[in-house]
Amino acid sequence: MEICTCSILRAVVCLSAAILLGAAPALRAVEVEADGRAAGDQPNAREQALADALREAVRMGVGEDVRSSTGVKDFALDFDRILSSAFGHVKTHRVLSSGLAKDGFYHVKVKADVEKGTPAAGNILALRQLVQIKGAPRVAIAVQDHIHGIAGSTSTADPTHYAQAILEKVARDLQISLVDTGTAHASENRMAARDEILGNERAARLRSAGVTQQSDFLIEGNVTVHSMGRQSAGPGDLQAPYKSDPTHVFSVGGELKVLVPDTGELVVSVVLQGNESIESELVSAEMAARDVIQKVLSGAREKGQSPLFSKLLARWVADNDLGSVKRLEFEAITSPQYQHLRGLLGVAEKVSAVWPRQFDAQGLSVIDVETRLDAGALGVLLGEMSRGQISVNRATQHLVSCRVLAPVASEAVPPEASAVPPATGTPVPQSAVVAPRKWWWPF
Repeated sequence: MEICTCSILRAVVCLSAAILLGAAPALRAVEVEADGRAAGDQPNAREQALADALREAVRMGVGEDVRSSTGVKDFALDFDRILSSAFGHVKTHRVLSSGLAKDGFYHVKVKADVEKGTPAAGNILALRQLVQIKGAPRVAIAVQDHIHGIAGSTSTADPTHYAQAILEKVARDLQISLVDTGTAHASENRMAARDEILGNERAARLRSAGVTQQSDFLIEGNVTVHSMGRQSAGPGDLQAPYKSDPTHVFSVGGELKVLVPDTGELVVSVVLQGNESIESELVSAEMAARDVIQKVLSGAREKGQSPLFSKLLARWVADNDLGSVKRLEFEAITSPQYQHLRGLLGVAEKVSAVWPRQFDAQGLSVIDVETRLDAGALGVLLGEMSRGQISVNRATQHLVSCRVLAPVASEAVPPEASAVPPATGTPVPQSAVVAPRKWWWPF
């Protein structure tokens, strides 16, 4: 009996030590394969399909529907919340296939390791986790404030940048790489002056024109603040006993946008509804105006979401996982040429999706493609597909600007056909006659 008691005591001690030292068995990730899809004609089809695939992976792996846990009612509008919440459970993932299918839907298939017991990540920490996993995009911010109605103030006549400073702080909290556009442009101007001194006038003009790309995304917009004066507490104000002096009251409105700089593509637009009664107890009217801007821009963040940055990061994740969207621009292309090029890109091995955007025979025609090729390699592919009849004028991270060369009428006989001319006076058999070379468009 004594031996049995000692054995039990030793077992209890060992088990307690194991728990205290963290030797309890860890929860293992579950590997699953899941599919997601979204209507291919939507602006955020790729991000929605990826979010849908990861949501399904979490449901299959841990039995939790992140859509329900996040309270999302409209998936098309709040896919970024689904994506960030899913990353609270997804340890690693890999895209097995993706692309725009014949059914008009964009499809994504993923293999993911999903962990149990990981809390939902629908807050600023989840967005920071996305940055740590996928790397930080380069973001430039250019937002102006316009403050009106402050009596006797001269400093509010010109635009201010309070909102920009607040957004820059949010970006730093997310560990996003910020690009100071003023500093970048000053650096370009110095390089342009150097090029001009060295005689490279063309490079100097290009630098001065600002054609180089400084960032992956640009946040721009305006915030308008109107002062409604100072107001005392009304009879129904529950805070009246705590207000010793009248407070400044403002209305605030505006719009903020996230753009792809080199194409002008709109990623997301956030409208600040004009709230007519935002108060500040600060004594200085100008500081009170700054205070209410802080309150408006911080409102979404206090609720655990930052829509502007969450949708920006959702696009960044999609570009990393699925390949980025490149815009192809063509000068003075004909309709048959445009349609044939669309077909060639649709079956190209390294192009997973094609979206015809605009045709203009007298101006610019546009086709968007999804590919893992960089802009330079995509330009080479276009040249190979067209047999050298497409010339690339300019290539940036997301834009390839092209010129379609006119057919050369003198190319009637291929060089290989005239490499060994027949002897003089020798009749040429009909089977050896080579048809005139056609241009690469088969029309």
